[in-house]
Amino acid sequence: MFTLILNYLAVRPACIITANNDQKRKTMKLKISAALVAGCFLGTSALAADLMDIYRAAQAQDPVYSSARFAYDASKEIVPQSRATNFLPSIGFTAGYNRNHRATDGFPAADFNTHSYTVSLAQPLFRMQNWISFGQAGLLEKQSEALFADAGQSLIVRTAQAYFDMLLAQDNVALSGAQKTAINEQLAQAKRNFEVGTSTITDTYEAQAKYDLAVAKEISDLNDLEIKRQALQQLINKMPTGLAVLRDNPVLTLPKPSDMDQWVKASEEASPAIAQLQLAREIAAKEVDRNKAGHLPTLDFTGNFGNTSSPSSTSSGNVGPSFETRSSGIGLTLTIPLYQGGGTQSRVRQALSNRDKADADLENSKRTVAQSVRQNYLGVTSGVAQVKALEAALVSNKSSLDATVLGKEVGVRTNVDVLNAQQQLFQAQRDLQQARYNTIMSQLRLKSAAGRLVEEDLAEVNRMLVR
Repeated sequence: MFTLILNYLAVRPACIITANNDQKRKTMKLKISAALVAGCFLGTSALAADLMDIYRAAQAQDPVYSSARFAYDASKEIVPQSRATNFLPSIGFTAGYNRNHRATDGFPAADFNTHSYTVSLAQPLFRMQNWISFGQAGLLEKQSEALFADAGQSLIVRTAQAYFDMLLAQDNVALSGAQKTAINEQLAQAKRNFEVGTSTITDTYEAQAKYDLAVAKEISDLNDLEIKRQALQQLINKMPTGLAVLRDNPVLTLPKPSDMDQWVKASEEASPAIAQLQLAREIAAKEVDRNKAGHLPTLDFTGNFGNTSSPSSTSSGNVGPSFETRSSGIGLTLTIPLYQGGGTQSRVRQALSNRDKADADLENSKRTVAQSVRQNYLGVTSGVAQVKALEAALVSNKSSLDATVLGKEVGVRTNVDVLNAQQQLFQAQRDLQQARYNTIMSQLRLKSAAGRLVEEDLAEVNRMLVR
């Protein structure tokens, strides 16, 4: 993280005059060096969590990722269920026991028991719909696998975003505190100068106005830090403490390959988002075939064995001895659908419309992913250039601040000029840190959109951090 802002209270030197007491009240030697605007960011302990620590915690605790993982585990049962339903025999056993009471006019009432059981077997031999349904089951499993892969890449991006959002919020709080302290020193100096008559009340009012704005900015930044901390807590189910910070001057590289069209082409082949909808389109096409197969005949093998025990009746109406009746049979059952009220044709038309919808969804996904790839590719390339420009701007702002301070000493610049130069320097640091984080996130999102984001990419970013 930045080490370019030393805590103003620790530096002390900025607004102090090194001459005698009379000279102190006549001159303000405001030497705000690079150390003044240096790393007064929130320090982290040796036990600070780094990006990979947060990612491992998110893998275990994030409910969105857990939901995707459980859905993927459930999808592994689709193919076995389809195989059992569509191809394997089904065997059933049915048993019954009845207590009967019979009353017949002119004959005594009789109470007797009957019982029976039946074993049945059914084995599909030819059902075209079953073969198509089994193919759909395999595609559904692959689609769930693509959804889980997409969830994994999304988790990497969401973790990095939450992590760097909190780092940026910490940076802003530290910068706001340093800026407030620096302005407070100048406000105190302006009051002293006004008291001895070396400056006007305008300088005091300007410094007071800047200080009040700095206090408001610090309050806003503290609130934002708490929001970002809560967002990270939602991801890992615990309140984060210290985080490893971005090292000074991290090396930000351009995308490889350096051809945007190659990244777009790679996304069409590897993007999990596109893969999901390609599989959805194939499933919809098979659904058309499955409904058309509703016109085809089916052939099943069937078998059964039954046993029934019931009493006989005598001529006097009494219950006689029980007899057992056994029956068995095997056969083929051919079913030819002739007319179903137009339901089959309606289902075919519905499936055709769903297939067309899947085509449109797939095309939209390809365009959306391609746009995301281009946007993040440009985000990386422009981000790297922007970081270099802001690094140069930071140096220029430091030089400008030094020159403004010197100009105030010789009477050609005012306290307001110093305040403005200071504010520009702090803003340059904010912009630089945000540009660095944005560039890193664009790199991760580019690989995610292209379907290339893996844990090693996150580990590579993690090596830019220091505990």
